[in-house]
Amino acid sequence: MIVNKPKKNKENSRYSVLYIIMFIMMGTIVAKLLYLQVYKYDDYKEKADVSSTKFISEEAPRGNIYDSEGNVIATNKQTYTLTYMETVDSTKAFYTTMDKVFKILEDNGESFQDDLALKVDDSGNIYFDFKTDSESSKRTLEIRFKRDRGLNEDIEKEKFGDKEGDYTDEEINEVNDALMEISAEDTFYYLVKSYDLYKLLLPENYTSEQASELAKKYKDATGKEILDDLLKEYSIQQIRRYIVIKDAIKMGSFSGYSNITIASNIKRDTAFIVYQQLNDLPGINVSLKPVRYYPYGTLASAVVGYVSSISSSQKESYELRGYDVSTDLIGVSGIESAFEEQLKGTKGGTTVKVNSQGRTTEELFKLESYPGNNVHLTINKDVQYAAQEALKDQIFKLQSEGLTSATRGAVVVIEVNTGRVIAMASYPDFDPNDFAIPSELSTEKYNEYFNPDLEEFGTKHIQSSGAKGTLDELFPINEDGAREDKYDLYPRSMFNYATQGLLPPGSTFKPLTALAALTEGAITEDFTVNDVGLWTSEYTGNQVLENIQKIGNGITDVRKALQVSSNYFFYETAIRLYVKNGANIDALNSIARYAWKFGLGVEGNKNASTGIQIFENFGQTYNFVSWRNSLAKNAKYSIVPDLEKGVYYGYTFVPFDISDISTDSDELKELKTSLKDNIKETLLKVGTDEQITSQDEYAKSILSTVKKIMEVSDKYKENVAKYEADNNTKVDINSQAKIVSNAIAYFTVTNQTSEITSPISLVQDAIGQSMNAFTPLQMANYVATLANGGTRYKVSIVDKVTSPTGEVIQEFTPEVIESNPIDPEILQIIKDGMRRVNTSPSNGTVYQLFGNFPIEVVGKTGTADFGTSEQYEFQGRKAYGNYISFAPMDNPEIAIFSTIYDGNRGGNSAYIHKAIYEAFFKDELLNINPNYAATSETFQKYVSQAPADNNQEAEEQNQQQEAQGEVQQEETQQEQQTE
Repeated sequence: MIVNKPKKNKENSRYSVLYIIMFIMMGTIVAKLLYLQVYKYDDYKEKADVSSTKFISEEAPRGNIYDSEGNVIATNKQTYTLTYMETVDSTKAFYTTMDKVFKILEDNGESFQDDLALKVDDSGNIYFDFKTDSESSKRTLEIRFKRDRGLNEDIEKEKFGDKEGDYTDEEINEVNDALMEISAEDTFYYLVKSYDLYKLLLPENYTSEQASELAKKYKDATGKEILDDLLKEYSIQQIRRYIVIKDAIKMGSFSGYSNITIASNIKRDTAFIVYQQLNDLPGINVSLKPVRYYPYGTLASAVVGYVSSISSSQKESYELRGYDVSTDLIGVSGIESAFEEQLKGTKGGTTVKVNSQGRTTEELFKLESYPGNNVHLTINKDVQYAAQEALKDQIFKLQSEGLTSATRGAVVVIEVNTGRVIAMASYPDFDPNDFAIPSELSTEKYNEYFNPDLEEFGTKHIQSSGAKGTLDELFPINEDGAREDKYDLYPRSMFNYATQGLLPPGSTFKPLTALAALTEGAITEDFTVNDVGLWTSEYTGNQVLENIQKIGNGITDVRKALQVSSNYFFYETAIRLYVKNGANIDALNSIARYAWKFGLGVEGNKNASTGIQIFENFGQTYNFVSWRNSLAKNAKYSIVPDLEKGVYYGYTFVPFDISDISTDSDELKELKTSLKDNIKETLLKVGTDEQITSQDEYAKSILSTVKKIMEVSDKYKENVAKYEADNNTKVDINSQAKIVSNAIAYFTVTNQTSEITSPISLVQDAIGQSMNAFTPLQMANYVATLANGGTRYKVSIVDKVTSPTGEVIQEFTPEVIESNPIDPEILQIIKDGMRRVNTSPSNGTVYQLFGNFPIEVVGKTGTADFGTSEQYEFQGRKAYGNYISFAPMDNPEIAIFSTIYDGNRGGNSAYIHKAIYEAFFKDELLNINPNYAATSETFQKYVSQAPADNNQEAEEQNQQQEAQGEVQQEETQQEQQTE
């Protein structure tokens, strides 16, 4: 029998062959890898460097901003920029290269781009300089600074080891607290070590062995030890320069940038010096970059706005919109901000091959950048210049005459029949060119704009104005340790007073009161009063009010009342309106119903806006609901001081405290809040079916809360002990609770309710006081609506948006918001009265300006109070100087409102109007009188000296830019041929 055996040997031999083949293949691969990566490393590395690709981004120019005549208000100019690209050669020669670059810049009076918040002063002190006066913002910026540079990593490792996953909010806060304990000096030491600055000690042409030895020497050294050695050969300022560049490289790498900017906006001569030395400056390149440019500087700065870097709080939002938050600039205010999406261009760039020195050897792909769209304003450059310069000069004139607190103002000019803004000025202004290159905004300029020295300003203000308030009272130190402008006394350049400043209109409001009363039939054209100066009425509890002149005006009708600005007449007019409309709650809105039609506030929840395209505040006129809401909201502040004194009207009690105190127990805080909310809610019911009318019933309803506060409050117990000791008596808590409850009930149900429902506020409203507060823009729109007979237009400061090739993308045509035709006879009465303001010799300033002006101008002065005489003295302020006008009288074209804060008299701002009319009606005035210019100082100053037109400048600039581009291209080609 034959048995077959398995052929094990043959199978084993097959596997052996397979193993041998695999071994040979793997060996071959490993050998090849060793050959390529070790033996031939230098050769292939050089080839890789020579042919490596980079994407060179190209900035897109923002669109232009033009005035109504095509003059360029904002554009771009091509500037030379010095950049650095990391390559093998440039990295090896970094310090040598930077030394040469710094010398070129210094020799030519240029500065390198320095955005690093870690500074070193002239004495060698290291500190952080975050451009904000808020301690909380400084903390946020400092933490972000340190996290971006990795200082948090060691802290996290020490505290949490190798924890996986996200950190909790508590853990993040713990790390942040630890980061804040790292001083500026220690941060500097960290960067010295992190950026390997020990390499500064290497010789110029160092070998790899020398580099290796030095690296070993400083491997375990601290940043301070490395810095100490560096300071033997370099100053700390020089060392910081290298850190600035190294830091920019690191921060740029986060955004995937191969190029970082060394210097911006360098001169052409400097650029060509660099060109000539490019072969000795590996990694350095010079390119042309568009930079925002405002040819007229401060002209219309409040309208145009400015561009700036993206703030840390906005980064996430703009990243999602495709912005590079590390380099892109955005519009921050004005048109630049409101039309950001239109103005910003589309970035382009070129993918290129570069050699080991960072020089372009071949262009692979180019993505064209595309300019942004253009915005055409309704602003007229010449009228804007007259408005802006006259406003500034008048403020300076008032200061020279002793009104030192007159430091702010605004003026708005509106086209009567379209709602288009012809001019808008705010003072103080600013130069938007200061922000075009963020790194060039000096600390001094930044502080002037955003972080003023309020201690210095406050001291000067008190000395010059005679303010009775102390520095700490007017400019108290807040929780962050910085002074704050509690009463808004500092003139702010970055605040558009024309669209954001809310102020009382004063007597410039009287034409509206006259219109309401004449239309309602509360008065007639022939109605007169005997103005004796002091006015009383049974409807206001016989409260005595007076004329601003402190004297009477005799028999006065509506025309004379406007001419002499008789408060007496308009007080009486308001009461007649009140009675005419029922002498009830609804009658309190007798004037408000007309004010709303003219854009002076809104009724209810309607859209609170003039329609202008830039940011605005929007003020409200006196009306019952708004007044009630205001008093209800502020009641808790009004009653507190009296309760703390222990005396309110006929009630005397142990001082009782309901103010917010951080050390109060939660129970006490809740009780105090409950009582104050009760007062507020009770007042909000005034004028409704739920209004509480019984003082006794209200006192009973709050008694338990008041008593409980007394039992819980340690401060109240201290007050009781002191009261008992001072008065040698025993305090009964139950009795005290009843007295305090009755005092609060009297305040709420009697005092505040009476103030809410009294027509005294309507009376004060009639002369532009009470709670009236409007922006100059609202006021100008009101005057324009009055001038054209009752048609209120949507205000516009933009005419159209066009593409770079001139196609109209969006057009802003005049839009009627509301039409309330004014009876022509009534309008003529008001015009007559306003014309008398300007033609009456007794009106001094305005008569001198417009009494003999060739074009009939109607106007109204307004000396508007913001508070009591005690408040004026305490703050060192004066009344607002307001003035309204429109012209020509019979066929109005433009309307104007101007204000000078602390201008003291309305007539003090009328001077601005004359300059505006001369600029707007220039041709007509010269046609009437060819010698007019020689007879008018304002014409010579504000019309004849207006800046030249530049509507051809853009085309010429583009041609210049193209020529510069051709020069650069030719030089680059020559450079490549040389290489």
